[in-house]
Amino acid sequence: MPLTHTISKSELKRGDHIYVSRTLHSHHGIWDGREVIHFRGRQCNNEFNARIRRDALHVFLDGAKLKIFRYGMSKRDTWYKINYLSSTQESDPPDTVMARAELRDKDYNLIFNSCQHFALWCKMGERAGN
Repeated sequence: MPLTHTISKSELKRGDHIYVSRTLHSHHGIWDGREVIHFRGRQCNNEFNARIRRDALHVFLDGAKLKIFRYGMSKRDTWYKINYLSSTQESDPPDTVMARAELRDKDYNLIFNSCQHFALWCKMGERAGN
């Protein structure tokens, strides 16, 4: 398994958990086959007004490289895992992932309900610990 999670748009599959690396964090979403479902918003008066929304891939990427969060990795292949960007657990099937992405609409919280929490919950449901 390579030490990179970078992929091309042509490799994307419906229900994939994708992310981009930012300066101090990573931003996560779910690919629906045409767009990315993710938390997006801006900070106002020390609070984020982020909501679940759909954006074109280029909007989600905002100039960054497209990366995929890998599921079903062996422990041997996750030794280099940083910031929990891969999991030894298997993902649920794409139809289940997409159904969860369509119905989740909780308020954003950096600690308890971030874009990464959203994507993990879409992929693994209650097993994500969310």
